[in-house]
Amino acid sequence: MLPGRFMTTARKPIAFGDLRGWIKALDAAGELQTIGAEVDWNIELGTVARLAQGPGTGPALLFNKIRDYGENARCRQVFAGGLSSYRRVAMMLGLPPDTHPRELVKLGRTILTGAIAPKIVKTGPVKDNIVKGDDVDLNDFPTPQWNRADGGRYILTYGGVVTKDPATGVMNVGVYRGMVGGKNMIPILMWRAQHIGHHTTAWLEAGHKEMPIAVAIGWEPALDFVGGAPVPKGLCEYDVAGAIRGAPVELVKCETVDLHVPSSAEIVIEGYLGLDPATYLPEGPYAEFTGYIAGDRSAKPAIRVTCITHRNNPILRGTIEGTMPGSYSENSVTSSVMRAATAWNVLDRAGVPGITGVWCPPVQAGVNIVVQIKQSYR
Repeated sequence: MLPGRFMTTARKPIAFGDLRGWIKALDAAGELQTIGAEVDWNIELGTVARLAQGPGTGPALLFNKIRDYGENARCRQVFAGGLSSYRRVAMMLGLPPDTHPRELVKLGRTILTGAIAPKIVKTGPVKDNIVKGDDVDLNDFPTPQWNRADGGRYILTYGGVVTKDPATGVMNVGVYRGMVGGKNMIPILMWRAQHIGHHTTAWLEAGHKEMPIAVAIGWEPALDFVGGAPVPKGLCEYDVAGAIRGAPVELVKCETVDLHVPSSAEIVIEGYLGLDPATYLPEGPYAEFTGYIAGDRSAKPAIRVTCITHRNNPILRGTIEGTMPGSYSENSVTSSVMRAATAWNVLDRAGVPGITGVWCPPVQAGVNIVVQIKQSYR
């Protein structure tokens, strides 16, 4: 159903500070469900997340007790569903929660063009704990086996993957899936057409067999939002996130790679992405955005983890992918807004007259587009 006509609502940018500030805001707005009962990381957590999100109406979830990760575990909590409803997308953008999706699309037409440059700081809470070398063990984190048919436990589902162009130094933050492939290895899925693909090509052409990479897991929702949106090439997602929140993103330098990450992120995974096919590792399949199990198990580039930094009592940010009738993922909710906004801009540039609305139904994860036009002739 195409959203109806509503008056444009004024936006008041909000800087939530970090993931914990966002969780606090959600709780105050009645948008958070805290789960105190023990939940198994193996399939059960993902199933609860899928059932809870519903058709963009369910709450965000904070899992406080996860099987095999007790009092002495490095990480004991998982947060999911922060952007799985239009109410929470509106809150993130500084709008009233009941703002209609049509207004979100209108705002989306310009939101990715704003820029407030980030601020470099010396340190922050993400440096509370620094783990290097043989002490690195990805199994210390309660990474879910999100779906029964997944190829493994996916630690990268909604984190900001940071890379940079070796020539210009411009950083990019994207969202890509990544599976635990050992205590210090994460094979990921990436495409040459994506910004990370442009960077890997540039590093390869410069004669490198590895590319520095970092993943910021758990920060303000603006980072995940812009990481999964079509930010123009040459504009860093940190600048756009700063414009969305109305304040610079405070960044710290990584310990083992020349990249910068939010100083108050929950967890940062640093390392090098192998560019030599001889170093690839098996990855997949995975229950993807289409709502189907996608991609056979095959060799993919892998992150060789050199360091993990994290806050005290860190919260692992993750998401359940896959869209189907009655269950819209975070990706499908945000994509339905931003793909509609992008399509509207493309149609305008193409000279299509009389457009009054564009919408991407979330059940189709933004793949199908509905265009409303004021008909001027047959």
